[in-house]
Amino acid sequence: MKFQTPRGTRDFLPEAMMKRHFVIDTARTVFENWGFDPLDTPAFEEYALLTAKSGEAIKDEIYHFKDKSDRDLGLRFDFTVPLARVVVNNPDIPKPFRRYQLGPVWRYDRPGSGRYREFWQADVDIVGAEGASADAEVVACACDALRKMGMSNFYVRVNNRKIINAFLGSLNLVAPDILRSIDKLEKIGDDAVKEELKEKGVGSDEIEAVMDFVKGTIKDAGDILDDKKGIEELKEMVSILESFQIPVKIDLSMVRGLDYYTGNIFEINQEGSLTITAGGRYDKMIEGFGGRPTSATGISLGVDRLINLVQLEFGKTKTHVYLANVKSKEKVLEIAKQLREIGINSEYDVMGRSLSKQLEYVNSKGIKFLIVVGEKEISSGVVKIRNMFNGNEKDIELRNLQRIRDLVDE
Repeated sequence: MKFQTPRGTRDFLPEAMMKRHFVIDTARTVFENWGFDPLDTPAFEEYALLTAKSGEAIKDEIYHFKDKSDRDLGLRFDFTVPLARVVVNNPDIPKPFRRYQLGPVWRYDRPGSGRYREFWQADVDIVGAEGASADAEVVACACDALRKMGMSNFYVRVNNRKIINAFLGSLNLVAPDILRSIDKLEKIGDDAVKEELKEKGVGSDEIEAVMDFVKGTIKDAGDILDDKKGIEELKEMVSILESFQIPVKIDLSMVRGLDYYTGNIFEINQEGSLTITAGGRYDKMIEGFGGRPTSATGISLGVDRLINLVQLEFGKTKTHVYLANVKSKEKVLEIAKQLREIGINSEYDVMGRSLSKQLEYVNSKGIKFLIVVGEKEISSGVVKIRNMFNGNEKDIELRNLQRIRDLVDE
């Protein structure tokens, strides 16, 4: 019987993992550069926690199970809910609490292009800071990470939940239920959304009014709404983002599907592709879980989608130097030890293969540098290092292996 990975999951062989590590390490470096500190939480949480504030739509996507003591548990579907629990359980964390988290999350979603049931996120959040400045900070940090990964052709879509909620309130429509339909506009189109709204009991006049509103401009919204709070918050965030030279598009149809958002919401899109980064303000969640009233905002980078967009090449291996052994195992071990101590990734034969077989292995794995170690090299105290990519060779004295560092760094 041949076993396969579960649907919606994948194996990552070394070449793929090097690209993943680049994205993850770049995100970590940028997040810390922006003053965010690391946090980690369990892969599974109490099911009641995961479903408490996330809305009905997410329940079908949670990997839900009972443990051997009949406890209701679920795999985390994002990092925001666990973060809220952490803040509630640690009320004296200095505010603002600027944290980042990297790791896998799970959603029982239908796998498709760029969509998996197990996937990685890279989140930054600011807890305890009100206002658009914190919203702009997490978005600008995410944009900096994208640029450090070599991306440039992206833009930020923004909206504010208070704007659409105020409009729906003026029509006496229940916001969460309607928002879930509006959130599908980009995926299923106008007609399908209208049909959903009709099935939810929304009248034809109200449906047309909703569709006109979400396709309008921020000026149109300002002319219609008496409550301008959401508009003011949105404009302030846009102004700050533009000062960072970040391209921004206001889109009143972008509402984000999760129920916990309360203010500014945002997505980062690569031109011509799916959303790769998204988030928003969720000022009521921590209080809803029994904590003190605490404002919060954050953004999540979809690591798997970013990997598909990164254009850099990383080769097949992280090994810098291969030491080919020709009846000189002890010397090979000694040289490998010295190379590793100065930070040069080194490998040697552990199978007792012939020199020709070792060379075949070096070529198949794409290792750049080769050193053959035999009796001649040992007696002379000089080895020849060969660049397997261009054929260039250099003599290196065994007492001066540090010179190899310069070759590796070129």
